[in-house]
Amino acid sequence: MGLFRRSKPVESRALTAQNVPPTWLQSAPGGSVTPTTATSVADAYACIRVLADAAASIPLHVYRDAAEGRERVEAGPTADLLRNPAPGMTQAALIGQLVAHLNLFGNAYVGKFRDGDGRIAQLGLLHPDRVVPEIRAGRQLFTVTAPDGSRASEHGADDIVHVKALSVDGLLGLSPVRQARTILGLSDQLAKHAGAFFDNDGRPSGILRVNTFGTPTVAHDGDAEDPLNELRDAWNGSHQGTANAHKIAVVSGEVEFTPLSMNLDDAQFLDQRKLSAVEVARILRVPPHMIGADTGESMTYSNTESLAIEFATFSLRPWLVLIEQALSADPALFAPRHYCSFVLDALLRADHATRADVYTKALDPMTGWMTREEVRRLENLPPERVKPAHVEHAAAEVA
Repeated sequence: MGLFRRSKPVESRALTAQNVPPTWLQSAPGGSVTPTTATSVADAYACIRVLADAAASIPLHVYRDAAEGRERVEAGPTADLLRNPAPGMTQAALIGQLVAHLNLFGNAYVGKFRDGDGRIAQLGLLHPDRVVPEIRAGRQLFTVTAPDGSRASEHGADDIVHVKALSVDGLLGLSPVRQARTILGLSDQLAKHAGAFFDNDGRPSGILRVNTFGTPTVAHDGDAEDPLNELRDAWNGSHQGTANAHKIAVVSGEVEFTPLSMNLDDAQFLDQRKLSAVEVARILRVPPHMIGADTGESMTYSNTESLAIEFATFSLRPWLVLIEQALSADPALFAPRHYCSFVLDALLRADHATRADVYTKALDPMTGWMTREEVRRLENLPPERVKPAHVEHAAAEVA
């Protein structure tokens, strides 16, 4: 009977856009602060936006180690893929999303989508919540769940490149958002408190005492005809809301207004808000001034340049190195002696005077290390036109 047993359908292990469609960054409103809801926290969104936008603005090129030094590879399958990862997606969009995934989830999964001939035709990110990595028999495997949860497929390193953040087990990266959810939750609550404060408490707060000829009267919310309710509504209409804040209260007759002092928690929540913004920036390793947080320090031209270098070196470069090494180690993307590298100088471009001084030293006949063509290429200038020999000879005779 075993010979006639109907065989089970063979599952396609190749990663295609049909069985595992790529996805963009998703967020779910409401609930506690999680990787998918952290973008609704203003401070966290600002930090992630700074890192993602900065990384997306840095070119990523393919290089080859040669006997004369490294050479840039202008054309080829991998160079073309990095330049145009997928239809409707640019290199900047891919890198920006990749850095966002790393900061939100601690892991990023680059899917290698193949065509009918088995060649890698597209690169796209898989949502980290739908990918479960594991090591089985010394082999890296990924279980990918479809967006609707209806099916799951198993893939190897031939289909997925795993870029992970700081890890304690070597398998999964730690999510900065999950590790700091208390601070992010505090920032979210402070923002909501600020909104409630200005909506409800931006008015003279106190007690209205009305002389009702010795007969105590209690105002009930449901009694629309109660004079006290009418007086309260008139008072709120004149003084409630930010547009009426700090107006002078004018009363007449047997009415007495007793102001109440502001609660200390309300009086200090702005200071708490500033501290929370700095804490979020510290967790995501972004200089506070880059998200508009008050650091109490003055900004000058000299320290602005040093802060930019510090941001590129300690905030951004660690993420770029993780991406470079993860992609370059993939044999399906890079042939031996080939690798990719970010051109970080594009972010640290100096002013005209500084560049001119550096180029002058670089072109020095005795101690220089560059040619005029290399300098022109860095400045995005066309190659110099070489004059024909007879033109130069004629010019020399005229002189």
